[in-house]
Amino acid sequence: MINSNGPTSLDGLDLGAHGTIVRIGCPGPLRRRLMDMGLTPGTEVRLEGVAPLGDPVIVSARGCRLGLRRAEAAGITVVPCPDSLCAGCRRGRRRHGKPQA
Repeated sequence: MINSNGPTSLDGLDLGAHGTIVRIGCPGPLRRRLMDMGLTPGTEVRLEGVAPLGDPVIVSARGCRLGLRRAEAAGITVVPCPDSLCAGCRRGRRRHGKPQA
């Protein structure tokens, strides 16, 4: 179970959990590629699935599903959405405030 109070890595989210990206900590070209795919600070993401051996993970962001290596997902810092507000995230509405970086 994740700590819903503080930031965690994207691969640390529970299956089906929502979070907001705060930081992309991957190096150079990988960081640029992730940002080109829409994974930018402030974007809401959901961990949708994990492959049977744990790598890759499937995340949903901006209406798209992306497959990321676990090492790539570990470089993305997210603030988990509180359980009571996740229904708002699923409807595409942002009900919680912008996370503090």
